[in-house]
Amino acid sequence: MSSGAQVDRIAAEYGVHFVSAAKRIEGRHQSKARRTCQTLLKKHGAEHLRLVFGLINTPHNRGNWSATVVTAVSWLVLNKSEWILHRDFLNLFDTLDLGALLKSAKELNPGAPTITLAVLLSYELDRMMSSELRGKAA
Repeated sequence: MSSGAQVDRIAAEYGVHFVSAAKRIEGRHQSKARRTCQTLLKKHGAEHLRLVFGLINTPHNRGNWSATVVTAVSWLVLNKSEWILHRDFLNLFDTLDLGALLKSAKELNPGAPTITLAVLLSYELDRMMSSELRGKAA
């Protein structure tokens, strides 16, 4: 199966449909990040791409399907893999506002919003997990 067909199939599992770069996004189920997702699929495999889609597809963050967000979440999964095993990771991740973090990343560093977003995600999740652990220890 070609990577294009496979990436389309994986995206469809999460209700995401890719549109051309020339077309305007008309809903939370559309994305222009097909090429980015193909690259992630080739480099890291289908399970990695599914994990990234699953994290973005949480009720609070569904619809943040830009290449910047997909790449930043992929970076987080690859570089903070121990966090994924954390019991409440998915719930903590869903409390993040990916849209607001993306806006902040673009304002802070318009030349490199993907890296900036990955750092912001890392800081926010680290802060939340640390405060959760402190709360349990008290």
